[in-house]
Amino acid sequence: MAGYRSFLFPEAELGSGYAVLDARESHHLVRVFRAPVGAEVELLDGQGRCYAARIVEADAKRARLAIESIKEHKRQRPEVTLVQAVPKGKAMDLILRMASELGAAAIQPIFTAQGEVQLSGDRLATKLGKWRLTMVEACKQCGLPWMPELKAPLSFETWLEQDKGSPAALRLVAGLVGVSRPLLEVIETQPEAPQTVRIAVGPEGDFSVAEYADLSAADWQAVQLGTNVLRAETAAAYVLSVLDQAKRT
Repeated sequence: MAGYRSFLFPEAELGSGYAVLDARESHHLVRVFRAPVGAEVELLDGQGRCYAARIVEADAKRARLAIESIKEHKRQRPEVTLVQAVPKGKAMDLILRMASELGAAAIQPIFTAQGEVQLSGDRLATKLGKWRLTMVEACKQCGLPWMPELKAPLSFETWLEQDKGSPAALRLVAGLVGVSRPLLEVIETQPEAPQTVRIAVGPEGDFSVAEYADLSAADWQAVQLGTNVLRAETAAAYVLSVLDQAKRT
């Protein structure tokens, strides 16, 4: 659809044949993009639905749009969860943007023994809000029908304990030591195409020896990412790109 693109937050009102955007999206659409009454808008809900709509009230606080059609998109298989040790600086923002663009189904941030970032309380809540907005902007910019689920950050120990009770999946960890099989080879040699993949990427200092041992004991298989040692954000982009390509072959 030509025109503008916006996002339906949970706070938006969605009724029979219309949508009312929340204050933030209304401001962006009407004030920042200067979209007038009658303008065509593509609305994304992050849950696989894209709405072709038209502005009927260009209110910067409560923009109202008439919905003309709805298109539903199925999520691609395998569904990929990126288990990402939180890196320092703004690298996590880049990882979340790339993960959204490359079709991750979920992102699970974790805090590890050798990671330099440990967040809690108000700092963590603020960071989560910013991370979600980063993902929303990625979806809007690229017209993505699905936004990954951003799970609550956990310590490595808590996450791994919870994962042991989760449904079956191909569990992989991007390893730097003792690894011989490349990621794509592991994917392509599975007896059946995996429906769900979880892949863990460590922090700048990598997973600790003890963490690798715990992962191995929990049936996480180490895989190789090329021949070079990669930064955390590069490693995340690498694994998601390979898995995205595997969906199409």
